[in-house]
Amino acid sequence: MGVSLSCCGLACGIICAMTGRDGEDPNSWPLGELLRRARDEKGWSQEDAAQKARFSRTSWQQLESGRRADRKPFRPKADTVINAALAVDVDPSEALELANLDPTKYEPARAGRPTATVTEVRELVMRLTEEQRQAVVNLIRSFTEPIPSNSPTTAEAYRHTNVLNAKKRGKP
Repeated sequence: MGVSLSCCGLACGIICAMTGRDGEDPNSWPLGELLRRARDEKGWSQEDAAQKARFSRTSWQQLESGRRADRKPFRPKADTVINAALAVDVDPSEALELANLDPTKYEPARAGRPTATVTEVRELVMRLTEEQRQAVVNLIRSFTEPIPSNSPTTAEAYRHTNVLNAKKRGKP
């Protein structure tokens, strides 16, 4: 990327080139302005927005300001920008563009869906041994089936299993 002199001179041009904000005021961060406006419209604090996006208030502050705590430019990942945009009901593709990221990184068809397809999971499971497959099935069931109120905790179940195994081996 060449150094632009279009904003306010050589120093500013170098900063713009380093931040990926060529030709703009280095203090301008359009993504931050968009997120701040959307957050304000909802009447949310930065803490509220950060919780909705599932990251820290510090990360939200960096997204809005375009700067890290050390005042260097903040370069968020596409996933961070997408989660922030979705949290405040902003178009993720627009947010990605404003952050100088590839807007095609947002795939609405997969938004909120697992990162692996059923086919991908099936192919991975088929590589496992029978014992490993059973462990995976049990794990998945633990997520999908309600836990009975009289169900032992994991620690209780572990202790119970160890007691039974010790009795089988003839140990008290």
